Formats: sequence, structure tokens, C-alpha cells
Amino acid sequence: MFLLGQAMHVELKFITPNALAQIGEYAGICYNSNLEEGTCIKRAISCKDKGHLATLRFAHATFHVSGISRTCSHQFVRSKHLDFLQRSQRYCNESEAEFVVPTKDPDIAALINASYQDSLAQYKKLLSAGVKKEDARFVLPNGGTTELIVVGNFQAWLDFIALRADKHAQWEIREVAKTINNILSEHAPGLFNWMP
Repeated sequence: MFLLGQAMHVELKFITPNALAQIGEYAGICYNSNLEEGTCIKRAISCKDKGHLATLRFAHATFHVSGISRTCSHQFVRSKHLDFLQRSQRYCNESEAEFVVPTKDPDIAALINASYQDSLAQYKKLLSAGVKKEDARFVLPNGGTTELIVVGNFQAWLDFIALRADKHAQWEIREVAKTINNILSEHAPGLFNWMP
């Protein structure tokens, strides 16, 4: 895969401070347990390892994901328990759109890029003819890049990562899932330990 223009970028915008201790503290309340920070951190990891995932709903993370294709975003937004805000092709002018090319084969990439450029030229002609952006966008390909703000609790992120970092997932969404996992594993080690 290569991208004409910017590359995929995943940025952590917010994460619950001291998330492991918080999860462990809240889980400890359920059992009238020791609420010292070290014990709470161990409890949070234990809850995840034992499948008591409801406790993970009390910590959240928000990401800004950009430079992915609309094809990828269509897979992303199917994640039920995450919430999304996505760049609007209805309101944003896409005349300078960038595209994801899903191959390194130069001959196939040339064919795909030619199709992208034709679609972009048609989009610009429609805008010049007075067609509203919301209607002109119908000619834009799914390979056009987009950006999203995505928020979810830790249980939702674990579910997303398990499904989309899997080797059977499509390559682009898999890269997003792996990147998000790696970022979350820095902030909540022991919870996000999926390995590439």
C-alpha cells in the first residue's frame, strides 16, 4: 500500500488519567476490596484476564485518525460501541483530495491512480457547473482519504482490536487497529497486549 499525499496518522487526543488504577478502584468497590493504587492496578489487569470486561467501561480513549481511505472508515464505523465524528464530504470541498493506493505494483497503481484522477476531474466539473458538494461527492471513489475522531471505553477498544488487528482483517483497518493497540498499551500495560 502507498498513499498519494499524507500517510495514515493515529493520534491519541485523550485518555482517562491513571486508567488502570481507576478501573481497579471501581472494580474493588464491587467486592469491598483493598483500594491501594498498586492493588487496584493488579485488579484491573486481573479483571481483564478473567473476562470481567464490564470494569473496562470506566476508562476511555479518544483518537484522531487521518489519512485512511473511506473504504477503511466504512469498516471502522461498523464498530458498534465506538463513537465517531467523520470529515463530511457534504460540507468539505474535496477538490484537493488525496487517495490510498492499495498496491505497490506500479502497473496496477497507475490504473487505480488514473481512475482516481478521472473521478476527481469529474467532481471538479460538477462543482464548476454549480452542483452542490453534497451531490458532486457521488463521483468520488472510496479510496479518497478521510479523517475521524473516535471515542470509546476500554472494553470497546479491546473488542475493536481483537476483530480488526486479526490477520484475517483487511490490511488498512488492521494497521489502524495495531497502531491504536500499541498506543493504548503504553498507557494501560497489561490490558492492551495484542501482539503483531
